[in-house]
Amino acid sequence: MNEPRDGGRTPLRGRLGRMLGARPDGRSGTGPAAGPATGPATGPHAPAPGGERRRPDPGSVLQVVAHPDDDLYFINPDAARSVGSGAELLTVVLTAAEGDGRNLDTGYWARGKSPQDHAGYSAARHNGLRRAYARMAVADAASPWHREAVRLPGGLVAEVDTLLAAQHVRLCFLQTAHQVTDERRTPRGLRQLWLGDVERARTLPVPGSPVREVQEFDREQLVEALAGLMADTAPTVVRTLDPDPEHDGGKSEHTCSDHHEHAVAAQFTLAAVQRHAERTGAAPAVDHYRGYANRYWAFNLSRAAAAEKADLLHTYAGADGVPDPGGDLGDFQLGTNPYRSTHLLSTAPRHAPGTGRLLRRSDGTLLAWAVLAGRAVVWEQEPDAERWTGPARLEGGWLVPVLAAAAGPDGSAHLVGLRRRELPEGPELDLVHACSPGPGEPFGPWASLGNPDADRPDPRTRREPGVPAAAVDGRGVLHVFARDYAQGLSHRTAGPDGTWESLGGDYLQDSPVALTTASGRVEVYAPGKQTVRRWFQKSPGAGFTRDFSLTTMHPASGGITAVEGEPDRVTLYLRQPGTAQVMAYRQHPRGAGWPERPAGLGGHGGTGPVAALPVPGRGAGDVLLAHRNEAGALSVSLPPGEGKPGRPSPEWSRLGGELLHAPSAAVDRHGRRVLAVLGPDARLHLCRQRDAAPDSPFGPWQTL
Repeated sequence: MNEPRDGGRTPLRGRLGRMLGARPDGRSGTGPAAGPATGPATGPHAPAPGGERRRPDPGSVLQVVAHPDDDLYFINPDAARSVGSGAELLTVVLTAAEGDGRNLDTGYWARGKSPQDHAGYSAARHNGLRRAYARMAVADAASPWHREAVRLPGGLVAEVDTLLAAQHVRLCFLQTAHQVTDERRTPRGLRQLWLGDVERARTLPVPGSPVREVQEFDREQLVEALAGLMADTAPTVVRTLDPDPEHDGGKSEHTCSDHHEHAVAAQFTLAAVQRHAERTGAAPAVDHYRGYANRYWAFNLSRAAAAEKADLLHTYAGADGVPDPGGDLGDFQLGTNPYRSTHLLSTAPRHAPGTGRLLRRSDGTLLAWAVLAGRAVVWEQEPDAERWTGPARLEGGWLVPVLAAAAGPDGSAHLVGLRRRELPEGPELDLVHACSPGPGEPFGPWASLGNPDADRPDPRTRREPGVPAAAVDGRGVLHVFARDYAQGLSHRTAGPDGTWESLGGDYLQDSPVALTTASGRVEVYAPGKQTVRRWFQKSPGAGFTRDFSLTTMHPASGGITAVEGEPDRVTLYLRQPGTAQVMAYRQHPRGAGWPERPAGLGGHGGTGPVAALPVPGRGAGDVLLAHRNEAGALSVSLPPGEGKPGRPSPEWSRLGGELLHAPSAAVDRHGRRVLAVLGPDARLHLCRQRDAAPDSPFGPWQTL
């Protein structure tokens, strides 16, 4: 084999930068240079340009997947957005993904009779992935790569490939084989290594690779290799798959919805992030993407975004060129029609983020939160000032990327998270609650709220609690909601006397939202497979009643937003499946039922929920709306000014930048609307209107 370069002695980024030509800004490659971290850039049609139009920091992205097409199916178009922004991007593939060793269309009638070549098929998948990324980055699938053997911390040697024409794009192949070693054909792959069924796994060398020898390694070495890659690349964003995939709710027996290696790849990634954070103090944003389970819910990509994914999968499959008899162009098992797999029609986060990143306390000051490297961090606005304090980190275990935030009438602020712990017997998940008694007062420790399925004997059923929703009623009682194993909704109040109870429902997606009405009642909405479900209190402190009159269209996966525009009149904002258009359902006055169909509000495509701030007395479209658009950036619609006539539909403007999740919006104590986004630099960016007029332009971005 080629003599590997020692990743433990010479940083990967620095070494390749010197070898291939570093940019003047110190970043390797030919992608665009980043300017100062100033929040999302403003565009020519922004409602309020304000500030300098400098390019935001695109961050550094590390993606860890099990197989060479996982990122193309489940993470894209987010990967393509990062590549286009100039972010340093390294995708790590953990397995050899050699399958049955037959690089032929799975629909070919005689494929079972063809000879097997496991190494050849793995090499073809590598080549397909290189071609797809080259197409993604420079629109040329044949663009050349530099391929190198690199020794990683822990001793494992990996192939690292750099796209010469766009050197901020790299791939790393670790090649864990799903091998058989005895007559019973016992698997000894990634899953068995994680579970401890085997002490050591092996790699599968492939033709053309600079790594030519079989290697044996243990679980510790693989975690150390990933942690070493993180230390070397310093990612601000880590993307991986679903560590706790939901079961198939349509079957009576527990049937996991996903490939077992997807979940294990995510678990290895989490172990490595924790080690990296403990050693270096780094705090990247960590996101998980649903795998095969995205087929259960309405598709959330527009036709254009799905076509973009299909084009890259077409390239990966080697279907965009003349098939090579040696099987080198790509993964021929996919065939020539990428749409035959519906997985490309959605990109769904496992822990669906909402629009509640900003919280307004009762005194009008704002609080913002994020989850970085599994820890919650908070920023607080100082009273009578534009300054913010923070970030303050809340310790107490690993949290999934989404929190629920709720404000009490006494000035308190509440955060509810979903905590995940790896124990010898398997993962344990519970919901946790932390409270700040008043503005400027620190949050107390996390208190466990338990697991809605804690009484189920099968530990697999206790791995699926959903991300929480929370609201404080008029009496000051905190209500917490989460999807349970039955894919219905469970509820409890915070405090030692609270217990979980099922509110019913079925086939719910994992993104409920709760709100407190002007009369002090709590309502909760959850997107289901066919419609949005609603539960509400008839009076403060009463039990929850299910509303069967709400029959929305199929909600696209990725979340909904519920706001009370006027007393006892709620408007829902959600995405239309297949188009990603923003839609609105506005409750009839005085809570008298719901319309039969939604109103279309347009928008600029994209995924995720829509932030909304209503203007009293206005229609469902005359509100401040903000969403993550098709380019992964921010789009905003401002309501008309005072005295101006209403509009039949919003007028959308693109604000540029790049967002990791949905934007959030709140009104500060001076009546100005404030937007908050988490950027790919893992920093919080804010902008506020210049005054309290509904159509007032926004000022410059502020980075916290």
